[in-house]
Amino acid sequence: MEIREAKQAELRPFLAEIFAEQYRQFFSQEMEEEKEIALGAWQEDQLLGGITAKYQYQTLHVSMLAVDNNSRHSGVGSQLLKAMEQKAFSLGMNTITLTTKEYQAADFYLKNGYQKFAQLEDVPMTGMTKYYFVKRRK
Repeated sequence: MEIREAKQAELRPFLAEIFAEQYRQFFSQEMEEEKEIALGAWQEDQLLGGITAKYQYQTLHVSMLAVDNNSRHSGVGSQLLKAMEQKAFSLGMNTITLTTKEYQAADFYLKNGYQKFAQLEDVPMTGMTKYYFVKRRK
């Protein structure tokens, strides 16, 4: 046996099939494909911010949420987050997860009804903290 670097494009299908087989053995059905959602906030032709997420089964994970510096503190971020929540819940999601770093928006997510369920110090680098949040359908 030899361990060596490989391209993700080469490994991903192989690894995905192993996970799919494990899933079939456990649940006796095919694994659901991960899907993506992206929403943007525009004022006329100007993009003010956006949010992207991936979902599978009944859980959606927010990948990115960002608002242009000139539009911060104007409600754009909250509107994008609420729109994503509505979309997720209308698709049958029960849980929304996301992560943020200490220099980003932990308080923003708390104000929007998310619960912090974990944090890791020195992640992604020494001196930084990464926070993990969840919101469940009521």
